[in-house]
Amino acid sequence: MEEKIVRNTSLVMALLVIFICSSLCYLPSLEAKAQQYVAMHRQLRLERQQREQMWETLSGLEFLDYSTRQAMTTASDMTSGQDADGTEGLTFTQQLRVELPKNVSREQVTIENHHVSRTIGITIKGAGADYLVRYPMLGRSDHIEELNYFSDANSGTLELVMEHVYELTLDWEDRYLYIDFVSPRDIYDRIVVIDAGHGANMPGAIVDGVQEKDIDLAIVKEIKALFDATDDPSLGVYYTRLDDSDPAFADRSGLANDTKANLFVSIHNNSYVDLSSVHGTAVLYDEKKSSAGNSSKHLAEILLNKTTVALQSKNMGLVPGNNIYIVRTSEAPVALIEVGFMTNPQELENLTNPEYQKKCARAIYEGIMQALEEGY
Repeated sequence: MEEKIVRNTSLVMALLVIFICSSLCYLPSLEAKAQQYVAMHRQLRLERQQREQMWETLSGLEFLDYSTRQAMTTASDMTSGQDADGTEGLTFTQQLRVELPKNVSREQVTIENHHVSRTIGITIKGAGADYLVRYPMLGRSDHIEELNYFSDANSGTLELVMEHVYELTLDWEDRYLYIDFVSPRDIYDRIVVIDAGHGANMPGAIVDGVQEKDIDLAIVKEIKALFDATDDPSLGVYYTRLDDSDPAFADRSGLANDTKANLFVSIHNNSYVDLSSVHGTAVLYDEKKSSAGNSSKHLAEILLNKTTVALQSKNMGLVPGNNIYIVRTSEAPVALIEVGFMTNPQELENLTNPEYQKKCARAIYEGIMQALEEGY
């Protein structure tokens, strides 16, 4: 019995000696890895401290460039294949990479592209005031004029002010959102811009408590419903407003110019306080541009004919409109439709009737489609 115990004890001791000897062989390697790990995290802490300081002194775009350079330096110092603080070796090909905070999913991210103001908002629930320091956005600042960040108790918002109107292509991978900016002309063969006149504190004509801005917007929303139902991926339709806002005149015609629109249509309504019997539909065009071919004048003719026939309204004719800013500054063929006179009791009743608004919207929609078929 004692001999068996001695034999087992000797075996255990032999195995222990083998284990210790084997471990001694790996100790230098383990020590080196431990030192590397400590050095890496020390470097990351230092970089974060530097970003905190830079965040206080740099503009948003400068901070983006600084964070990207810092991440590239870190990536080049790392062993191939490692991932420290999400640098990934910066191998992504998209223009920007946005990292989500831990425990935040893509469903908690809201992205809004405000074409008329050329502003993109990326709102992330759970992102705090130090979000960009902890999770710096990386990439190239091309096409971006300003980068701002705002936060409240529940979320943070990245605001990108773009140099032109862009559409977004989005790719998700784990906690990363990758973004590229694409020109509308790279997506659509034909582009239409539609403007609802007035808005917000600029109501336009007001008759019996009815504000022109509301009628204009109601008609445009009906036009949008028709274009949405068309579902033509080669046709891009942009709207200067779909709510009670008041874009600047320069932004309204600027949206058409920036997207290189095929045509630009603005919806308004008329008034003539001195004579309530005046009624009918008129369309303004740019008389100082060529009237030949697919011109502002011919577009106005198409829309005037379509609208007066559909609404059975009086044809008030074409009206020179170069004195109107959005008509004068539009590079695309433009037509500004004065659907009816709000100061005429019967037309005001018609204009506030949802069925009449739908009829008007369809006439304008069909006029736009005819113009596009004619080669606008």
